Amino acid sequence: MANQQSPTPAEITIMSAGAVMIIFSFVSFAGDRSSWGKGLFPIATLLPLYGLIMGLQIALTKFASLDLPRSVLGFTWEQIHLALGSMAALMAIGWLLTDYGPKQIGMWFEILGGIALVVGAVMLQHERNTGAIG
Repeated sequence: MANQQSPTPAEITIMSAGAVMIIFSFVSFAGDRSSWGKGLFPIATLLPLYGLIMGLQIALTKFASLDLPRSVLGFTWEQIHLALGSMAALMAIGWLLTDYGPKQIGMWFEILGGIALVVGAVMLQHERNTGAIG
């Protein structure tokens, strides 16, 4: 049976960041285009997709009593969260440093969400005592 406890701060951080990123992926990202718009898809779309995967995995196991395998292709869920969160943060910093055009509200929320994902993933490592991060 899945863990029915209240979500931890790390899980709340990841779910919140994922939800915000999905919502703001449909708002102006650069110029008048969303993350899903021509010229931005699929690169800008990866940020909200990482947030969706991470948030959905936690939400399904916490609230829907879904028992997912402990590992996927030899990686634990905590490792997957750390990898996706790290990629999201690096991409967010990359978008912050690019001169693609005027940064719109959607881009700012994607940047903040990407950073929040890696923070949540590191917190998750500590909460679950995986030993991956000292």
